[in-house]
Amino acid sequence: MNGKTTISKKIVINLLLTGAIFFFQINDVSAQNRSEKEQTAMVNLPKFLPLSSMGNFHMDVSGLHLKKEYLMDNLSEWLGVNNEHTFRLIKEEIDPLGIKHTVYQHYYNNVKVMDELLLLHEKGGYLIYVNGELTADINLSIGNSLAEADVKSIISKNLTAGSGPSDLKFSDFETVIAKVDNGRTVVTYLTSKIEVLAARSLKAYTYYINTEDKKIVKKISKTYHVDTPSSSTTLNKGNQQITVDSYNGVFRLKDNSRNIHTLDATDADGGFDPFTGLLTGTSDYVNPTPNFTSDVTKAAVEVHWGLEKTYDYYLTKHNRDSYDGNSSPVNNYYNVDFSLVDSSLPIGAGDNAMAIDFGGYIFMAFGNGNFSSGIPYMNPLVTLDVAGHEFSHLVISRNGLGGLNYEKESGALNESIADMMGTAIEFYSGITPNWTIGEGLMPSHSPDYLRDMGNPNYVNSDNPQQPDTYQGTYWMDTNVTPDETNDYGGVHINSGVGNFWFYLLSQGGSGTNDIGNMYTVNGIGIEKAEKIIYRALVNYLTPNSTYIDAYNATKQAAIDLYGATSNEAQQNVNAWYAVGIGNGQLGINEAKTNENDITIYPNPVKQGYFIINSKQSAMYELYDISGRVIIPSQKLNTGVNKIFTKGVVSGNYILKVSKNGNFITKKIIVE
Repeated sequence: MNGKTTISKKIVINLLLTGAIFFFQINDVSAQNRSEKEQTAMVNLPKFLPLSSMGNFHMDVSGLHLKKEYLMDNLSEWLGVNNEHTFRLIKEEIDPLGIKHTVYQHYYNNVKVMDELLLLHEKGGYLIYVNGELTADINLSIGNSLAEADVKSIISKNLTAGSGPSDLKFSDFETVIAKVDNGRTVVTYLTSKIEVLAARSLKAYTYYINTEDKKIVKKISKTYHVDTPSSSTTLNKGNQQITVDSYNGVFRLKDNSRNIHTLDATDADGGFDPFTGLLTGTSDYVNPTPNFTSDVTKAAVEVHWGLEKTYDYYLTKHNRDSYDGNSSPVNNYYNVDFSLVDSSLPIGAGDNAMAIDFGGYIFMAFGNGNFSSGIPYMNPLVTLDVAGHEFSHLVISRNGLGGLNYEKESGALNESIADMMGTAIEFYSGITPNWTIGEGLMPSHSPDYLRDMGNPNYVNSDNPQQPDTYQGTYWMDTNVTPDETNDYGGVHINSGVGNFWFYLLSQGGSGTNDIGNMYTVNGIGIEKAEKIIYRALVNYLTPNSTYIDAYNATKQAAIDLYGATSNEAQQNVNAWYAVGIGNGQLGINEAKTNENDITIYPNPVKQGYFIINSKQSAMYELYDISGRVIIPSQKLNTGVNKIFTKGVVSGNYILKVSKNGNFITKKIIVE
């Protein structure tokens, strides 16, 4: 064994319509001494198959009458792992619907496997759903960890541009197993993990450094781009009611009840006050009366008002007190110079907005829109949907399940959910809500907004066109090493797919998508749609979730909220079908069909056909990994059936065999 394990993507099948089931133990106890009756019962349960090479899995087990205790007792056999793999309880709660959610962290030889969570969901004493991330095939030697001083030295050298060692702040040093997706394979490494904030450049990252050769194997950005009553004037929304604070004989933009503080970053020097947690060099916006009406404070007032509305939205709609649910302070800075973030930008650049989540330093930064000092390019980035978007990034990172890693598809979901919630907040305010993001921010361009959730393809020449179909037109290839130069694998581009799904689920629509599927979605309204995505975020999405995982997570969330046969659940899958994921069918529990009735050979398929030997007549379909129909529904006769694969390209596929509303799925590899 050495310091890394490689998992070939070729041997992993992405199941869409069904998932995989995991069964796990608690307190690191292996399953032993099972009766013959128990072992026989286990044969009838679904097999474990991951949804992706990163180990994502989902399974509806609502019809199996399974007790959590039984599953935990039989964990090792179900997973096919030995006692080197253990799971530790990290979270247990009952939600307002009466569903109990239990979360376990995966460890290998007592070392945490990053992002790998096992989630159990129970109702009425029985499991109804199981999902999470897990890698069963780990083969690492657990040796000595790196010294913290060595790790800091490696990172300091990596961040020399614009930062010095004295500028860096470190947090959360630990030894973990990290998964790295390099496009063709997923590799696990024993690493030293540490979070770092480069204060002067306003950049925050999580680093993973291989303990064997001291090389950086993964680097994830933690920077997400874009009590006295008062009647004050905003930049775009006119006079609005806000709450300010009486302080030293004047009034400042601080709301003590909501714990929101808006400050002026004009003279920020890049340092942090360890006692207040605020950027040094910043100052309060002050006024002799509680009503801020001056032109110079309009943009800052809009930030303050927007975040008060955002706070109220989350508390009212989702019973969430601040971004983390724990009343934590919301610190915001207006007039930030983003040349500190990107040295290639001219001094005074203010054409951005961002949220940063690093240890105890959590804040949002908003620019004045200038291309450089005194040269306007955009209007100030303080619109309500932008403020709600940035705040929602903090909600995502503090969802209780590790957030969504800011790269590739998980990063696109991160950006998309921030857009969804920012738009929902705008509708909650009731003041000229719409489906564009940042409308009016680019007055010299047509259109003048950043993104259009209802038409992701249509943007101005300074913004990238977004896809409205999974892997369709304008989709950015995610098989890259994510960094700033490629938008971390297209997080601001591929987010268009999720945006269009949310728009259709809320508003409805019909048409033909980029892969030729005709669709019709009857909108359920934004208030129901926002409940579905929020519930998916806090209960079902794990750090490396893809769009297929979002499909499964929102499907279960809709079932939780509205019922398995509800119109809301059906329109949810219709909306996903419209953006190229799934087949528009709600589906029925796979476990009700006996998979021993079906035999498939040869598999992998090498001669242009394969055989399905069936004990009964049925119907079959073949899908690719994104849920696109490759072979439409065909009759399957009793006995031997020869299925030709002419024109089917090499890759992984899903064969679905159904009868009387029940179905099973099988993995097919075409070579």
